[in-house]
Amino acid sequence: MVTKRQLGLFLSAIAGLILLWISLIDRIGMGEWGGFGPLQRIGLGGGLILLVVGLILIRIGNRPA
Repeated sequence: MVTKRQLGLFLSAIAGLILLWISLIDRIGMGEWGGFGPLQRIGLGGGLILLVVGLILIRIGNRPA
């Protein structure tokens, strides 16, 4: 059975990868414009929200999800 802590760890890991990837997109030259575009900002916002949800689930503990 999956606990809320395990689900939180999974979501936090995915959010971390999303945030890392979006922050590296400009560094490796993907995209046509320089700087952060609107889709990157949406992705960063979504990644941050996912990270917060994951951290809240980790804090809740070992109850079943």
